[in-house]
Amino acid sequence: MDANWPAPPAAIEAARAFLRGAAAGSPVVVPDGDVDGLSSGLIACRTLERLGAKPVVIHPGKGEHVHTGAVRERIRAEAPDAVLVFDQGSRGLPIDAGAKALVVDHHQPVRGLPPDAVIASSFGHEPVANTSWLTFAICDGVADCRDLAWLAILGTVGDLGTESQIPGAKELLRRVGVTAVREAVALLNAPRRHGAHDVAAAWSVLAAATGPADIAKGRVPGVELLQRYRAEVRAEVDRCAKTRPIVAGQVALLAFRSPAKVHPLVAARWTRRFPDAIVIAANYGYLPGRVNFVLRSAAPIDLLAWLHGLGVPLPGDAGYGHARATGGSLPVDRFEELLAAAGVGAAPAGLSV
Repeated sequence: MDANWPAPPAAIEAARAFLRGAAAGSPVVVPDGDVDGLSSGLIACRTLERLGAKPVVIHPGKGEHVHTGAVRERIRAEAPDAVLVFDQGSRGLPIDAGAKALVVDHHQPVRGLPPDAVIASSFGHEPVANTSWLTFAICDGVADCRDLAWLAILGTVGDLGTESQIPGAKELLRRVGVTAVREAVALLNAPRRHGAHDVAAAWSVLAAATGPADIAKGRVPGVELLQRYRAEVRAEVDRCAKTRPIVAGQVALLAFRSPAKVHPLVAARWTRRFPDAIVIAANYGYLPGRVNFVLRSAAPIDLLAWLHGLGVPLPGDAGYGHARATGGSLPVDRFEELLAAAGVGAAPAGLSV
């Protein structure tokens, strides 16, 4: 076991000190919209509350993150003393939110780290702990968080599945209930995949629950809406997965239009059909004038290295993630350059209009 697991002790202690200081003021919590991000954010909120704070939560909108202008403006409007950012990847840009910042994350920092933030990252310390597991490890040293352990395993299964090698994860999963965790993860992920990007609905359900069974069995308000989102996302995945692939060498391209964030699920489905290929699922309809895309493979390929190795500039919101999952969002013309570099050529006519 890495002596610095799940993150260097100095980084964990710095994060704990940040939390204690943040609790004395007006903190803002900005979690990613997936289950790992939401679980991380809720662990932090509960910890801050136990320290006497009343944190405000801000959910980035569709295609947004903590570095986009609209999110920064929403943060500044709260006039916070501290900003806590969870599971949004790392960029070598200032958080620039008018307050001191903490970033807790597990993704590979391919473009550096925010220079104005306290950083707690598990990247590089095998097995890499997902963000909610790392957040729990930090927060449990600040307040009694034993009742929040279920949130850590929820985020772990959301990011790494039920067979993760995180020490203690399988035992905790068994204790909490694998069936309930799987169902809760599926329901909580549905709103951010839906075209409505209603992450607040998932947060509301998660915050009302005392365990994954509350969500899986519909014991808290709002689960019915999550179930509807899930059914609609499933139908959209089925539709988009019928796209005829374009195969060129090692690459299989699935190009389609959808307002929903179904491209990761479409890519995962097609890796079973092309187990040795790099599957690129490209969604021309998620954001106006842009292509949101993901790379997945069942083969042991470092997808992040492959993407950056194409030699195509990846500005802004592309080329993050990790070796097994990467992608991003690019203007249509820049994405077409990426396809050409990958030997695929252009996507089918009509998608880019």
